[in-house]
Amino acid sequence: MPLVAALAAGCRVMLKPSETTPCTADFLAEFLQKLFPPEQVATIVGGADVGEVFSRLPFDHLFYTGSTAVGRLVMRAAAENLTPVTLDLGGKSPCIIGEDAALPSAVASVVYGKLLNAGQTCIAPDYVLLPRRLLDDFVDVTTATVQEFYPTLKDNRDYTSIVNERHYRRIAQYVAEAKASGARVTEINPGCEALPAETRKLMPTLVIEPCDRMRSSPALRSVPSAAATCPCGRLRSSINASWPVGATA
Repeated sequence: MPLVAALAAGCRVMLKPSETTPCTADFLAEFLQKLFPPEQVATIVGGADVGEVFSRLPFDHLFYTGSTAVGRLVMRAAAENLTPVTLDLGGKSPCIIGEDAALPSAVASVVYGKLLNAGQTCIAPDYVLLPRRLLDDFVDVTTATVQEFYPTLKDNRDYTSIVNERHYRRIAQYVAEAKASGARVTEINPGCEALPAETRKLMPTLVIEPCDRMRSSPALRSVPSAAATCPCGRLRSSINASWPVGATA
């Protein structure tokens, strides 16, 4: 979207795709080269070292999408040239299910949005807020919906792997910490399959009623492949709380 908006405004663009997905970066470079002359759109591929140099160039404006940690580095590098910066660092995407919700259709939307690309999208749901009396029904319907959408996981090309080993281990550790803390953890494995670490696939996971420490932890606010839900009695107090009442999807 930033590329489209910049071009629509009559700007020229230099694009640096993420090094985490090199095949996608190479595809973008090849694809855009066919559409635009290099003086209008130039795609720069490479590792984090290239991204660091890229951020220090004297642009008229720099737009970055990614993590908060890297966003700080980008802003620091751009400051040397007083380059204006727009940081798209994501945000939390709570799903609020009301008393009168049509649970099957609501859950279908949550599951679709959460498990698309294994939750590795910037608009994936992060956590669910719902009345306590609906909690057990929510878990049951979620389990059934996952089974319908993904009857198998291991060899299912529609059920995506985590992007790399580092992120796979990070997420697996979050789930392990949730279990160790005493949270109710429901792992959904429709085909009862073993998922070896080399597949980098994790079962869809519900973390229910996490402890206070987990609620305030980045682990439960950035897990890309686990789903979490927490019942809340008063929606207003939950929204006004300093931490998200719920676990992260």
